[in-house]
Amino acid sequence: MTKPSGKPKISDLKGTRVLVLLPPGREAEGLMTHLIRIGCLPRLEWPIPAKLPDDVDVAIVTVDSDARADVRVLIAGLSDLSPPIIVLVGYEDPSTLQLVLELRAAAVIERPVKPFGLLTNLMISRDIWKRRRKSVERIAAAERRQTSLSLVDIAKTLLCRVRNMEMSQTHRHLQKAAMDGRIPIETAAERVIAGILAESAADSPPARPARESPD
Repeated sequence: MTKPSGKPKISDLKGTRVLVLLPPGREAEGLMTHLIRIGCLPRLEWPIPAKLPDDVDVAIVTVDSDARADVRVLIAGLSDLSPPIIVLVGYEDPSTLQLVLELRAAAVIERPVKPFGLLTNLMISRDIWKRRRKSVERIAAAERRQTSLSLVDIAKTLLCRVRNMEMSQTHRHLQKAAMDGRIPIETAAERVIAGILAESAADSPPARPARESPD
């Protein structure tokens, strides 16, 4: 089996679900036609929703003056893993540029839309988004590993201090608990920590009621 090169290809766009956020009309119809010819699966929606749906791969949105209030609501619902956004602009001015930046647009297409420009920007935006998603996933995985290591280290320290185990014994203890319970070692560490803390709380003497001060 040949290993994929990972380089973007025109064929990658086939079946791409594109949300077109434009008012119905000639421009929207022309854009939909271009997308169908490329092999995409476009869907027209208006007005602009407060949040991008989960079943889209790319969104194309206008930032015309009459749509800017809705665009700002949409911006508030975006995340690092939101689908890439391509912005349609008719002219450049500071307020348009500001919205483009806030949308974290992967690409900008100038009106009137040309088929080649649309194809190029779709490929670029999808490639940028895939790279961003991989980066976010790597960071999240690194954070999970760090959290897991921290939990295991805390559990080992508590086993040493409370159970009087040697450090070499603690790791074997956690491994055995994980194997016996068929759970990850991190989950075993969490259970050890919770058990020791619960024991400590049960052994603590009840707090004395506060004395009332004499009148």
